[in-house]
Amino acid sequence: MTAETYTVQQGDTLGKIAAQHGVSVDEIAQTNHIRDRNKISVGQRFNIPKKNGKKQPSAQSEGEEWSETVMRFVDSIGRPIVGLAVRLVVAGNELRAKTDASGCISPMRCNNANETIEIHVEKAPARGGGEKQIASYAPRPGQQKIQVKSGMHVEKSALRSHEGTPERPPRKLPSTPLEPLETRTTGGNPLSCSVGCECPNDDDLKLGPNNIYRPWVKVAAQRAGLIPQAVAAVMNAEAAKDKAGKWKEDSKSPSSSATGMTQFLDGSWVAEAVRSGTYLNNKARKEAWLKQDEKGAWCFVKQDGTLVSGPGLDRKLMKLFTGKRSASDKNLQKLLNLRNEAEFAIMAAMDYARANLDSLSAKGYAISGLNDTEKARIMYLCHHLGLADATHFIQNDIPEEDVFAVDKNGNKRLKQNGAKKLLTTQLGGEGTEKWLKKASDNWIKAHRLWLEDFMNRALIPHIFACPGDKQEELKTDEKAGALTDITERLKK
Repeated sequence: MTAETYTVQQGDTLGKIAAQHGVSVDEIAQTNHIRDRNKISVGQRFNIPKKNGKKQPSAQSEGEEWSETVMRFVDSIGRPIVGLAVRLVVAGNELRAKTDASGCISPMRCNNANETIEIHVEKAPARGGGEKQIASYAPRPGQQKIQVKSGMHVEKSALRSHEGTPERPPRKLPSTPLEPLETRTTGGNPLSCSVGCECPNDDDLKLGPNNIYRPWVKVAAQRAGLIPQAVAAVMNAEAAKDKAGKWKEDSKSPSSSATGMTQFLDGSWVAEAVRSGTYLNNKARKEAWLKQDEKGAWCFVKQDGTLVSGPGLDRKLMKLFTGKRSASDKNLQKLLNLRNEAEFAIMAAMDYARANLDSLSAKGYAISGLNDTEKARIMYLCHHLGLADATHFIQNDIPEEDVFAVDKNGNKRLKQNGAKKLLTTQLGGEGTEKWLKKASDNWIKAHRLWLEDFMNRALIPHIFACPGDKQEELKTDEKAGALTDITERLKK
């Protein structure tokens, strides 16, 4: 074997470094004479072995067979087991590690399909020492986190001191020994592996079937200035879902051009792309779909190299559409297709939402005084109604019927949407009956009641928080932050 040098970065583990370079943890440990594989330091330099003088494929360059699994070990009520010696074996490679404060160990890598990870744990000295294989796990392609659960409590118990004079000499009781994971449940069932373990983590963020989107939810939260739970709640309200609750990246509206996880229309997506400073705008510039001309004005570069330029660039690009989700130019089509990629759908949704909040702030609405749950609900209100109608909703001056204006040429145009159309569009004719009954046949009140009820059911950040203080805090915010209560406080 030959080797290259790697310098440890913040957040690195041996498992992560090994996965990046296509080698096993054992090979790195042996090459660098590492005794404790759980203790590496930022700035530390390792020699990375290379097989046959060629770097092995990284996670990003491999096909669908690649997987990386993080295991977390917990007791019967979900508390992490700390300091447990674990050995994982797969395809002749092994990983030895001790669980950290969260009960986790370094990632285990599998390069091929149908590989099974054997899970071995160290037995307590009271049970004879050594180790025992307790379970096996066949990983799915990609990255995942699984939970290995003991059937018993494993924490050590401490005696409490007795206040007062004892009636007899105190008896010294031994503390409860650390129980190993080879135990079974009280019903005799073996240990289980459950996919989807996430908590605890640094953000108290729980995404369940949407955990694959975690990196983008966190980055979007930073850009929007929100907690990630609020971002996840907005996404969950906007996205179509499969049976498991996973947000669908390829969702398509049958009645409009709304596409992708966040259901952007063709025109709205292009407008986000040409708006300076957005994540999508940065992508378009990086791909050289957007560039500045000699006067510094931004232009769109078509596939054949010709430019679309001038004021109202987004409206000019709409002239290249040949139908819903379809454009005559290949570069514009590539831009439209980004709606089906989670990274850009999530980031664009939060850029758009943040811009709406900023617009409301500029109009004098006290957005800065809202908590993150309340901001998320106003974000969704703006996405659902559009900024103009959302402003009218806040002011509670949406009329019952559509309002039209006539220009100097006698042409009639829609000036403001009415509550009747807004509610009927969402629910259909029959679906409105329940809300009209509750509102005593008042369309304006019925629309407000329905939207508030929908928001209370669909935009609930606490379900994306790990159990604990953050979850309870968000539950309190949700109860106190009904939509019409928020808008009443914002109303000028």
